[in-house]
Amino acid sequence: MADKIKKTRPELLKQRQQLSRFERFLPTLTLKKQQIQAEILRVRNEVKKLDQQMAEIIAHSEDWALLFSESMPGPVTRFVKVKSIQRGTRNVAGIDLPVVSNVEYEISDFSRLATPPWLDAGLDFVKSLMELREKVKILHEQEALLQQEMRKVTQRVNLFEKVMIPNAKNNIKLIRIALAEEQTSAVCRSKIAKSKG
Repeated sequence: MADKIKKTRPELLKQRQQLSRFERFLPTLTLKKQQIQAEILRVRNEVKKLDQQMAEIIAHSEDWALLFSESMPGPVTRFVKVKSIQRGTRNVAGIDLPVVSNVEYEISDFSRLATPPWLDAGLDFVKSLMELREKVKILHEQEALLQQEMRKVTQRVNLFEKVMIPNAKNNIKLIRIALAEEQTSAVCRSKIAKSKG
């Protein structure tokens, strides 16, 4: 690339301006990278927390296990399903991340006389597990988006740190050397012209 640049004062000015832009832009990219890293850690911690909550709920389900195995026409989970998930977004470092704002359930009609009295409480138990599951899914989506953006930002940071800034500095150095040599030869030519004249 250094061979293709013009060794002129306007080119020197252009290279200095580019270097200045690159050096101004790099801290912004570095900050974005740090924000994304922090958000990835936060999302992973949130997933762990929700996984732990699900594990605790399931551990408490031992109380329900006998009731769930009670003779009913099919599993209790067939009475409840996720009707819709209302999503929102939140912005982190310029990235729109999906969030769960509300989960709506559809509960099948069932006869209160033909089903055991604990079924309502059992359905609430199943709904709480389903909601946690949906939140974990969204968190995994968030992490995937963050990882994708992290790769892009890391590539840009590396491009600026390892290619653009060093190239601009090298170009400036080469142009300065060429201009200095040109000035020196001009002085020499003028001295020679004076001595002949």
